[in-house]
Amino acid sequence: MTIEMLVFYIRKCRIQVCFSCFALLAFCCIFTGMGGGAACFLGMLLHEAGHLAVMWAFEAPPTGVTLSALGCRIQSDKGNHLSNCRQALVSLAGPAVNWLSWLTASALGAGGTAFAQASLVLGMAHSLPIEPLDGGLALRYLVRGMWGERWAEWISRAASILFLLPLALLGFFVLLRTHYNFSLLALSMYLMLYLLLGWDDTQV
Repeated sequence: MTIEMLVFYIRKCRIQVCFSCFALLAFCCIFTGMGGGAACFLGMLLHEAGHLAVMWAFEAPPTGVTLSALGCRIQSDKGNHLSNCRQALVSLAGPAVNWLSWLTASALGAGGTAFAQASLVLGMAHSLPIEPLDGGLALRYLVRGMWGERWAEWISRAASILFLLPLALLGFFVLLRTHYNFSLLALSMYLMLYLLLGWDDTQV
């Protein structure tokens, strides 16, 4: 389920920016200030650049990119079909760049900056084996490559539920303790709705 706000082309690649992407940036600016919003935006750009860089490394450049609050869906030419293993690597490249950004910032003594913290949060969140986050998609591709689509569907759903329930409880606990920080709970609710309704608003 997507709401288009902006569509443009870079050569033959169609770029679509959804409302939820702007809503996320506005949310970050409201609760963390302009500096925090800029740090989140930079972390998101590096995250998506990681996905795209690996696709180009595999000689499968995208023909379409859809940006949303949870990341981006990347379409590639059907003639450049990637194996399940390579699709998993494409999915994991995004959080890997965030982890690398955080480690680099920490090594340089800037681990407490908004950029480092945004990179850490993005890396942690997208490493979780919950669909449609990158970790969940990577898990589906790896299982599909080993045991087929049926097992991939079952295992990815089971892993999503197994990790999502404690995540929602943690989000509720954070809200009770802070009385205002509902971001983790909101993310958990969105992911639950994705699993229940089959929304498809994310990356490849």
